[in-house]
Amino acid sequence: MAVVQINPLLLDDALDQVLGAALAPERWNSVLERICEATGSFGAHILPLRGKFSPGVPATPSLSEAFEAYFREGWHLQDIRFGCVPHVLRKGVAIEHDISSEDDFRRSSYYNDFLGRFGFRYSAMIGFTTGDTLLSLGLQRTMRDMPFDREEERILTRMRSRLSLAADIMRGISFERLDGMSDAFDMANTPCAFYDRHGRVTRLNKLCESLLDQDIRLVQGELTSRWVEEGVALRGHIKAVVHSVAIADKLASTPVRLSRPGKRPLIVRAQRLRGMPAEIFSHSIAVATVTNLEDRPVPAGKILQILFALTAQEAVVAIQLARGLNHKEIAEALDLGYETVRTHTKSIMAKTDTKRQSEIAALLSGIRLS
Repeated sequence: MAVVQINPLLLDDALDQVLGAALAPERWNSVLERICEATGSFGAHILPLRGKFSPGVPATPSLSEAFEAYFREGWHLQDIRFGCVPHVLRKGVAIEHDISSEDDFRRSSYYNDFLGRFGFRYSAMIGFTTGDTLLSLGLQRTMRDMPFDREEERILTRMRSRLSLAADIMRGISFERLDGMSDAFDMANTPCAFYDRHGRVTRLNKLCESLLDQDIRLVQGELTSRWVEEGVALRGHIKAVVHSVAIADKLASTPVRLSRPGKRPLIVRAQRLRGMPAEIFSHSIAVATVTNLEDRPVPAGKILQILFALTAQEAVVAIQLARGLNHKEIAEALDLGYETVRTHTKSIMAKTDTKRQSEIAALLSGIRLS
């Protein structure tokens, strides 16, 4: 078994290339390959140490087959190497023997059924941060290699500052890009909220901020409703978009309705920000756009009285129906009895030849547009 040593000169040269990768993310894979050469590693990758993550992280091509199986077969949910996290937090670097013994190598399904299938065995994990995100550069050696030792661990620790600087640069670039996107949504008259990989709000554009009130609130980084069930629905929608393949997940593809008594509801739809350079370094990975149904046009009550022979109160109720409010919300907004609103609704439908609330909305909107 050949002894593999870290080459400090080659490693220093490889780390000089890291800042270039921060400005040109497409270079990350080649930089990671240079780091592998300098550290005697078969492959390298970058992963977040906290929170869920998805495929598409920076990694050398030598790990592509293993990474596909890692996610497809669910090994990322049972990766015992995340037991290294306390060691990374304490000293910045962790090596395989911080958490695993030779007995683990012989008996663990992770080492035998997964890593063993690809001939892998020993690893080192170098922790570094950007913002409040803790990342790790993982180095992978094979069964034929020697494990990382304590002297190599001390050398790897010196990598952290340059890795953090590169990550901060990339985070700053993504922040500037989101500034432009936020302004663009404002110009397009579209309220929006940006989310990080934990499902927390990182930014609201000006239009979205203007919608906040006692019913729609931002609480501890979460956009939510005063109605618990709507808040739960929105949380589930955002979580599904951030953590799943959206097209296959009903929660991710189903927009959420947020009620506002006396006003039309808001409709929230989220999606991933695909195409962000080196997404793992970005502070925001998803955006939720907000449709304010209050902006949908409705005619004046007087016009409805003339066109459909509605009473003054029926005209007011018709406008609220067109705004998407239900009977209970209309009753509260207009200080009317629930049954009174139902009676007015039946009369409105009879006079306008409609059968559903959506037909009333479409009819009144068409009148306004014409």
